[in-house]
Amino acid sequence: MIGVSTIHSGELDYANKVAMEWGISGFRNIADDGAVYAVFGVIGHPATAAVSEKGSVVVHPGDIDAEGALALLETARNRDT
Repeated sequence: MIGVSTIHSGELDYANKVAMEWGISGFRNIADDGAVYAVFGVIGHPATAAVSEKGSVVVHPGDIDAEGALALLETARNRDT
């Protein structure tokens, strides 16, 4: 799962809370010059891309919650069959 987002200065506490709820203890950050956005067809942020083990990609533009993220990943997995 790749989250493409901007965290505004007033939202850092909320972002940390969500990361803890989702069990995210850390992830690599990348400095995107637009190449990552282009590969996943993201035209703005926030956006989330789910990539299945077999490489199927599904992108959701806009905010997403835990339930939506799991559904997005399931959609990507279903494209593999």
